[in-house]
Amino acid sequence: MSHYPLNKGVNKPVEFKGLVGSRYIFMLLGGLGGVFLGYIALHVAGVSSYLTLPLAIGFAFFWITRVFALSAKYGEHGAMKQQAKGRQPLRIVSRNTRLFKDLQRP
Repeated sequence: MSHYPLNKGVNKPVEFKGLVGSRYIFMLLGGLGGVFLGYIALHVAGVSSYLTLPLAIGFAFFWITRVFALSAKYGEHGAMKQQAKGRQPLRIVSRNTRLFKDLQRP
């Protein structure tokens, strides 16, 4: 009986040109979409193309290098971990003593 290797990448993360994880891919797409909309807004506003085009290319290059650097530094789940780390409180404040009184068992 022949062996046919099916579904080789079942548990592998999504990868696109070295970006590992869908969050980084969406960050890249969102940032480049924002750069494109910014270019269109400046062009419609009447700003010279000699200024808007290098500005858009510069922001796009910055964004691409930043997202690839984040992907290389933090890995597949690193963006979610950094976001969760920012949401944790620095300290827990309890102005009610009932919590500590309930901990004591007579």
